[in-house]
Amino acid sequence: MSGFVVMGITAFAASAYVTLDMSQARPEVHGPAHYGLLVAHIFTGTVAVVAGVSQFWPGLRSRHPRVHRVMGRVYFAAVLPSALLGIVCAQLSFYGLATSGPLTVLSVLWFASAAQGLRTARRRRFGAHRIWMIRGFALTSAAVTGRLWGLLLGGLLPDADGLLVFTTANWLSFVVNLLVAEWWIQSRGYTRALPSEALKPSISSRSAQSSASVA
Repeated sequence: MSGFVVMGITAFAASAYVTLDMSQARPEVHGPAHYGLLVAHIFTGTVAVVAGVSQFWPGLRSRHPRVHRVMGRVYFAAVLPSALLGIVCAQLSFYGLATSGPLTVLSVLWFASAAQGLRTARRRRFGAHRIWMIRGFALTSAAVTGRLWGLLLGGLLPDADGLLVFTTANWLSFVVNLLVAEWWIQSRGYTRALPSEALKPSISSRSAQSSASVA
């Protein structure tokens, strides 16, 4: 159910850009080039949300592993460019560091988590891959939780400065998500299930053992 809520809010937020009408852009933009970057960021981010939700659908992963892998590739293909576009768009903000700061940090962490998720999957380290996917989707979901925080703070503090509310909502959107993700990872024991590198014999030690057995 929560996945459908996330996708619904994401679709609603992206709907303002379907017509490609620059006047409907929620943040102020410098011109067509800035708007084009923003639209590309939003639509690749929307794809990332939809593909990311599918990765946490147990039935899909167990019954249709091929579809799970394909959607995983779609997720990474969407997140990596969207995160880079997010960094660029953050620097073009009209309001300086107050808005560019949290969005830049979010985008860098988003890119890094996706890169680690892809790296661990390619190396077939599926325990670590699961952990990085949880962290990565916590960051992906910031597009949704940021709006919810904005509505909550706006309702609780109707007389507060709008920029302060927006900036606070942006920080909370991913900091709280990451804290919840780390709590989930630790409470489920996912880190304890990872193989210890110290227990894995190195190449040199295996070679020495082989030489000893031959001798």
